[in-house]
Amino acid sequence: MKPIRIFRHEDWIHPGRLTQFLNAESVPWELVRIDQGDPVPQTIDDVAGLAFLGGTMSVNDEFPWLLDEMALIRKAAAQDVPMLGHCMGSQLIAKALGGSVAPMPDKEIGWWQVTKCGNPVAREWLADTPDPVEILIWHHEAFTLPPGAAPLYSSPFCAEQAYAFGNTVATVAHPEVTPELLESWLDLYGYDIEPTVPSVQSIEQIREALAKRCVAMHAAFTDRIYEKWLARIVAYAQAREHSAA
Repeated sequence: MKPIRIFRHEDWIHPGRLTQFLNAESVPWELVRIDQGDPVPQTIDDVAGLAFLGGTMSVNDEFPWLLDEMALIRKAAAQDVPMLGHCMGSQLIAKALGGSVAPMPDKEIGWWQVTKCGNPVAREWLADTPDPVEILIWHHEAFTLPPGAAPLYSSPFCAEQAYAFGNTVATVAHPEVTPELLESWLDLYGYDIEPTVPSVQSIEQIREALAKRCVAMHAAFTDRIYEKWLARIVAYAQAREHSAA
């Protein structure tokens, strides 16, 4: 199989559970380190899928690489290349394909219960996921759905949390976070947490049973999403091989 190309935007926001999962499934992957100045490849025939990680910047900032990534997303979407977005990555895909991204009235940070949407796309992607389910969310901005995308679930503080269309799935949450990764975020970026509104938990609340919560999220939510995405990657690769034969 051709590799999954993963775009990292800051050197401390790693793929976490995503690469653990891909390694366990013997799926090759490669990392584009935007934080190290790597250029954004515009080719899509040399990959099995694209994944876009988070970042503390906004997709509305004027960085040239943001425009390059959005151009790549539009090219990939035109051919239904499987794409995955986490946090800012979900906002990148949404904006590239006609949605909008804007600041929320209040941040949403912490372990929150999310509730499935009732549409057929949500039922398909979240068929094996409990309802509700607890996941780790950390974002300042929210997207509107790109045309043709179906919402997957909502939280008490942000209705548009995740969406899917074709072979693409994206969530503003951080299902990829591992205990070690989240601890490093709290150390490096904990100053972002100001528990003055109901949608922001304290660092103490986030750290409570942190490892156990990460394991539970991976089992109930993260790996279920990744399994369904991987099935689409395999089907897409097989269809492409067949058409080339």
